[in-house]
Formats: sequence, structure tokens, C-alpha cells
Amino acid sequence: MQTSRRVHHPTLDPRRPVLIRPSGRVQIGWDPDTALILTPPAGVDTESLVAALQLLDGRTSRPTAVWRAIEHGISPTDMSTLLSELDEAGLVRSAPTPTDASRTVRIHGRGPLADAIADGLAGAPVRVTRSTHFTTDTDVTRWNSMCVVLTDELVADPQLVDALFTARTPHLQVRLRDGRGVVGPLVLPGRTSCLRCADLTRCAADEEWPHVAAQLLGRVGHAGPAAVMATAAVALGQLEKVLSGVARPAPASLDATLELDLDTHRLAVRPWPRNPRCACSRSKMFLDEPTNLPS
Repeated sequence: MQTSRRVHHPTLDPRRPVLIRPSGRVQIGWDPDTALILTPPAGVDTESLVAALQLLDGRTSRPTAVWRAIEHGISPTDMSTLLSELDEAGLVRSAPTPTDASRTVRIHGRGPLADAIADGLAGAPVRVTRSTHFTTDTDVTRWNSMCVVLTDELVADPQLVDALFTARTPHLQVRLRDGRGVVGPLVLPGRTSCLRCADLTRCAADEEWPHVAAQLLGRVGHAGPAAVMATAAVALGQLEKVLSGVARPAPASLDATLELDLDTHRLAVRPWPRNPRCACSRSKMFLDEPTNLPS
């Protein structure tokens, strides 16, 4: 069963239109696999149900929406049931919030993906900062980032990766490999596999991988404009999950990479589980209580 965080000022998912069926039922969305069809409560007409749904505008609190539904002939019990059904279907979300300096995403890297992701975040309610260099003197805790996006470089700087893990800063790797996009893993330190886990897993399959990886360090991947834009879009989709603060459904890049090949029109998911040989598996972070995605 899907679970979601209860939204206190709910807004109906604006991506899904509200439609009226000839039977008098109300349909939300038009995808045949995911559309939700609602039957008005007894004694309530279609127009009244639509009016009640319009209360979910992001400005009206949940209790107020339940109370005001009475104006449309819908009892508090029926409205609460409706809200629960919408919650369960993932059709309500928090209202967009103004940009908050405490909600910062840092894009670290120089290349086409860094630029595309920065452009994609321009309209998001989040502050975007950028950097291209890391030294052992860099204090990543001063970045105050809810997520760091490691872009373009084929192999992330191991010292930066260690610093982000120690600081418990979520980070998402995004790069281009042989003309294809690779997004992930999204690392939540203490909760998921880390980039070192992926390296150790690859070493188990290819003992010469460390020598190959050393040659990739500092190199930037290349691909055509379409692949760059598509890869950035996949990465932005994962960042939206992080920014939402909603734990379910979880981002697909947790413990995995999303690998995009426009030539074959495929988006493959490659799992990268925690590696028992990695120090992160023995970290005391894994003994902590789990928390939601950062918000």
C-alpha cells in the first residue's frame, strides 16, 4: 500500500485535469492506468463534488476544507474520506512555497549537465548555488545544501564524496557515459548505498576497474544535445522527489542508477546495493533512527 505524508494545506495535483463523466462521476487525470474516478456521496451532485475539490487550492487548510465542504452538501465524514482517498492516490501535494535560503541545492561540476540542471531549477522554490573545485580545505558543511548534485565528471572526486558522506549531505551523481545519460545513485548518507559501494561492487566484477577509474577522474562526458537535455530532465525528476520531502514513492535512483539511451529509447534501472566491504555499512549512521527525505 502506498503511504504519503499528510499535507496540511493540500492542493490537487495541477497536472491532472478534473473531468466529469456522463454517469455523474468525477475523474481526476486521463491516463487509463492511473486516473481516479470518484462517485459523489449519497445526495451530492456532480457540481458540488467538483466545487469541494476546488477547495484544495493550497491556500485552504485541511480542517477548513472539511468544514467548508458542508456548504456544498458534503458532510465532514465524507470530505475526510475523500481527502484520505486522494492522499492514498498521491493526488494532493503541498502548495508551492517561496524560495527559502535554507532550501539550497548545490550543483558541483562544470559541463553541459551542470548548466542544464541549473536552468531547470531556475523556477523551483529553492536556492541554487554552484561550484567547480574542491580541495581538502573546503568545508562542505558551510554549503548548507539539502542536496549536492555531482555533475559531468565521469568519476566523482573521492575526497569530495567522503566529505559529503561525513557531513551527512545527500548527493546525486549525474554524468554522461559513452553518449548515454547516467543518473544516480542518489546517496542519503546512513540510509542508502554510497558511491564507494558502487565502486567496490564494480571491482568485484572487474578487478582492473580501479586503474580504469583513475584515468576517468576529472574527465567530462560528452553526448548530443538531446541526450544532455534528457539526462538533465531525469535528474531534475529525482531532485523533485528530494525537494518534496515525501518519502513514498521513493526516488528510483536510491541504491540504483537510471541509465538513459536515446538510441534504443530505453531507461534502464541498474541496482547498486550496499556493499558489505564498504565502511559505510559499518558506520554508526546506520544505527540512527530513519528520517524522511530532506525538506
